[in-house]
Amino acid sequence: MKKLILLAAILSAFGSPIGLRNADAAEAVDRTMCVFDPSGAHGDVYKSAQRYQAQALTWGIRLDLKAYTDEVVANSDFKAGKCHMAFLTSLRVRGYVPQSGSIEAIGALPSYDLLHRTIEVLANPKARKLNVDGDYETMAMFPGGAVYLLLRDKNLKDIKDLAGKKIATLTYDQAATTMVDIVGASMVPAEIATFAGIFNNGRADACYSPAIGIKPLELMKGISPNGGIVRFPIGQLTFQIVARHKDFPENFGNTSRSWASSQFDSMLALTKRAEQEIPAKFWLEVPKELAKSYFEKFREVRIKLRDKKVYHPAILKLMKGVRCKTDPSATECSDNLE
Repeated sequence: MKKLILLAAILSAFGSPIGLRNADAAEAVDRTMCVFDPSGAHGDVYKSAQRYQAQALTWGIRLDLKAYTDEVVANSDFKAGKCHMAFLTSLRVRGYVPQSGSIEAIGALPSYDLLHRTIEVLANPKARKLNVDGDYETMAMFPGGAVYLLLRDKNLKDIKDLAGKKIATLTYDQAATTMVDIVGASMVPAEIATFAGIFNNGRADACYSPAIGIKPLELMKGISPNGGIVRFPIGQLTFQIVARHKDFPENFGNTSRSWASSQFDSMLALTKRAEQEIPAKFWLEVPKELAKSYFEKFREVRIKLRDKKVYHPAILKLMKGVRCKTDPSATECSDNLE
């Protein structure tokens, strides 16, 4: 604890984000945070939680971190009130805050620059309502990496080639299950703890994962020797911190999101390193004409899920605005479908 207090003092010397004064560590309020990291307390996500822990102390919150290797358990404990905050994937956070949880909408942010711009917008205090739903508030967002399609046979990289094939699909991921239906593939029900084994042992022809999951889950076993990774982001995984806002100071969320946004590049470095470690021969490039058809197919899925109230329309509109600001000539910028 002495080391933590010393670190907090060093951080406070450089100033905290606007909205909360630096707090005396002795006056800090005790809170707990459930942290999901597949590698537990030794993983990079947990290390990010420790950096957040040190920063939170300067805002008057002394966090006790609880590491979980199973996101289902971490989510259940948070829902049961055993933790005041939870560090989860956006897919889980969407169950608490549909707005910020929709940032991982399929195909909505095809580059890290667009993801960064979106997170910056959501970190603006004026956008607080997009981070709050009922009792819950998204306190921070961090990039977890683009989600790619992994194949056992590299000849399947065209969407139409997936018809009739088996895809390991997270049962609670409505975007993925909808996409599987649209392309005419068969779903092999999976959980985070099981999808790698299903893919690696050949029970599925394809699965999806960010690069940071490939090494720890040994997914190269499924890709080698004849498969590959389609270099086209299906979506953007983000790790988010969600909390019951009544348990924290009034402006804590704005301060927290502002700080988290400033950490984007350092967090993204983990993803870029993981992507660079993948042998070049396994990356499957998508021709421009196919990339355009992919985007349109993904957009079709987003609109379907918006209408089913899976994705929040305000976030889809925000992300479209970010895309169109970058490329005003895009066809989608002249319609009101999304």
